[in-house]
Amino acid sequence: MFRLFAQTKIQVDNVPQVSLTTDTVGDALSATFIAIGALSILFLLIGGVRYMLSAGDQSQVTQAKNTIMYALIGIVVSLSAFAIVQLVVGALSS
Repeated sequence: MFRLFAQTKIQVDNVPQVSLTTDTVGDALSATFIAIGALSILFLLIGGVRYMLSAGDQSQVTQAKNTIMYALIGIVVSLSAFAIVQLVVGALSS
């Protein structure tokens, strides 16, 4: 039984070929960073709403401020990563 499998030839002529260029990688990473930035803005809005609805409760105010702070950090990281990717892709494509 093992000899049968060992002697079987597999043809790999029909395997699709993928061409990976800097444009493809750049577009995929740009879309990812745009999605991350959009999520950060969404969490910024959620933090703002939580802050307004906290009604002076100190623990809820702290949670809302943390949400806003982390959302702003996410926006900065996303924009920085987007800029770095654009610089690297631009340098590789030229």
